[in-house]
Amino acid sequence: MCEKVDVKNWLSEVRQLASVNRDEDVNVQFFMKNRAMTKEVMAKLLSTAFTIVKSQETVMQNLESNLEEYYCELSDVAAENKRLKSECALEVVDLQRDVVKLQRELLSEREKQLSDLRATVVTSVEDTVKAEFKSYSSVVQKTQLPSAVIAPSTLKSVVRTVVEEGDRSRSVMVFGLEEKKDEKLGDMVSELLLELNEKPKMEVTRIGSSTRKTRPVKVTVGSSVIAREILRKSKQLKNTAKFRSVYISPDRTIEQREEHKTLVLELKRRQADEPNKRHYIKGNCVCSAEK
Repeated sequence: MCEKVDVKNWLSEVRQLASVNRDEDVNVQFFMKNRAMTKEVMAKLLSTAFTIVKSQETVMQNLESNLEEYYCELSDVAAENKRLKSECALEVVDLQRDVVKLQRELLSEREKQLSDLRATVVTSVEDTVKAEFKSYSSVVQKTQLPSAVIAPSTLKSVVRTVVEEGDRSRSVMVFGLEEKKDEKLGDMVSELLLELNEKPKMEVTRIGSSTRKTRPVKVTVGSSVIAREILRKSKQLKNTAKFRSVYISPDRTIEQREEHKTLVLELKRRQADEPNKRHYIKGNCVCSAEK
């Protein structure tokens, strides 16, 4: 094993012996003509130079060995990276398949819900038509008409009733919503429904002619399901600061409004006569229960 030599010191020694200012002047001719370069000096310089070269050779060998190991590691990393990419690609494909499967299941469930909704609507329409025809039949029997032929005007009335009932099932009435000049009614109703965590697509309009009283607002949404959900949550408005005086009710016909008005009067009478009981409207009657 060669001893470690300080290369800078060796070069400094050569320059001193050569008495030169530039390294370019140190060449073969210089060593041959320079009398200071005795065999003993040359032998010492050559021995030191050999030691330097030998140490550099060892360094190069170690460097080559380290480079080979580095290249091997790089090769392993590249292979592992390729393997991971392949696995990731397979996982992405599997995830895409799962997403497609879930989308199909969701579409299937939506189609089922739509089918059920269609069936419910058809049943409701059929029931309404039957009720109207039954009512008409009763009138015919009472008037003792010789022939129970349904007049076109009656058919139109039945159809109109069915359509209106379908429209009312998707509508609610908002009472007590402050009426302003040049108001943005849609924004006002949206803010109101947002208090109930509802953001439906809707059509809104004030009902009745302009008077000093605040007119109610008719809100029509996409389905009767949404309308029922709004009605169910409407009691929450009492707990809000801005809309505590606003209340929401179903979109009733004139006859239904009169019936409901009668029920409300009956409810107030019972509350006054029997304050120790809990009174409420359920269906088409006023019910009472112990508190």
